[in-house]
Amino acid sequence: MLNQSFILRRMTPQDIDKVMQIEQKCFTLPWSRESYLGELKNSFAIYLVCDFEGEIAGYGGIWVVFEEAHITNVAVDPDFQQSGMGTALMQELEQAARNKKANRILLEVRPSNEAALTMYGKLDYFPSGLRRGYYSDNGEDAIIMTKLLF
Repeated sequence: MLNQSFILRRMTPQDIDKVMQIEQKCFTLPWSRESYLGELKNSFAIYLVCDFEGEIAGYGGIWVVFEEAHITNVAVDPDFQQSGMGTALMQELEQAARNKKANRILLEVRPSNEAALTMYGKLDYFPSGLRRGYYSDNGEDAIIMTKLLF
């Protein structure tokens, strides 16, 4: 059950320090500070944070270009995982895509990321392709997952 003391809101430049901390904890190929600052200026992008009692506990981003949306990243601080925040972020990003008239949403995920695969499956994403050697840290493939939004 989701705690009433967290809110989802637009990411701001003031959130980047905490986003970078979560990024370092969650990913072997973290994005740079400059990447996030650039994304906040990208007219195709929407980035959200999960604010838990004033602390950034997670974040996610999406690009919406014409009828297609692409989840760029979603992460929840390990101290807050299994709280429903990841699911809430995904659902809010999906709604943002619908609001911009996207009819499908895509993402890439490592086959080894069982927790993410489970969450995406529960949210009605299905495997729709494979990007061979996608992850440069270890050459792992990426599963392309799709959800139809209509």
